[in-house]
Amino acid sequence: MTNRRSEGRTMPARDVAARPLNDDARSQPMGFFAPGAVQSGYHMDLRGVAGSYGPPAEAEAWLDLLVARREYVMPVTVLQLGIGAWQRSIDEQDPDRSGWSRMARLVAEWAAVDMDGHGRFIHHQPMPHTYAIPGGWHSAMAQGLGVSLLVRLGMDDDAARAARSLLEPQFGLVSQTDDGPVLEEYPAEPRPHVLNGWMWALFGLYDLANADGALDEDVRAAAADAFQAGIASLARQLPEYETGRGWSTYDRYPHPIANVASPFYHRLHVEMLRATERLAPYEQLAEEFSTTSDRWEQALGAPLVRATAVARKVGFRLVKPRRKAA
Repeated sequence: MTNRRSEGRTMPARDVAARPLNDDARSQPMGFFAPGAVQSGYHMDLRGVAGSYGPPAEAEAWLDLLVARREYVMPVTVLQLGIGAWQRSIDEQDPDRSGWSRMARLVAEWAAVDMDGHGRFIHHQPMPHTYAIPGGWHSAMAQGLGVSLLVRLGMDDDAARAARSLLEPQFGLVSQTDDGPVLEEYPAEPRPHVLNGWMWALFGLYDLANADGALDEDVRAAAADAFQAGIASLARQLPEYETGRGWSTYDRYPHPIANVASPFYHRLHVEMLRATERLAPYEQLAEEFSTTSDRWEQALGAPLVRATAVARKVGFRLVKPRRKAA
């Protein structure tokens, strides 16, 4: 995998103008980044996630609350805050860049300490909805986000630790299918193959393979190999996530009825596929992601298709409520 270095850590103004600052955590478009240059940006724009906590001083107070009781920590929430803070710290139009830089560093330092001896972020509470997962579980999505944040803060050894469970099969976060490996956001049985979690984890592998700094070349090569196998597998399995009329599903778990993506997740899938297209190692893969994202984006603009998907999602949640009874 080509390792192209960034020329600097400042986001060009022309791209900032195209993607204005926001404080909406549910606005997660494709981010600004130069493929192969990790320090140039991040694949998805999480500035809205960070901004939703307020200015940096308020976000720090929120961070203290988010991690105050380890048994209730949701690592994905904390790590996305850290990445969004880092993106704001390199945004030359953000007036609080230094504060966001400190915020990103605080989250990265938390991550480095929080990992267990195998580099994993643990979820102590049982999964509260959708899947039956007891407490003490791990997520490929959390691992990928952790890797992406840590390499951007120059903490390459910690990033390599966090990536270990994505590279070594004994940790159970990688499912082997007939079409290739799937990185699992949730370790449910049967494996759910959650689409967005798979892509967040792939971003982490890509970032480790292209990290700046004196990263062990064997680790870098292993990450590059795992990314290329994973992205090829994703391209082969994308048709399994389409319900018809260009709408996506959230997962492939054998629920009583299909778990179609909500409009938020369907839009997220489109944006993540746009980013993944830019990372594809050869043209045929890029075309697969481009064609699929175009078709899925068209579905977003079709009122009947969108309304049908929303109705199906409501039906799913009647069968699988967001919160289980205590």
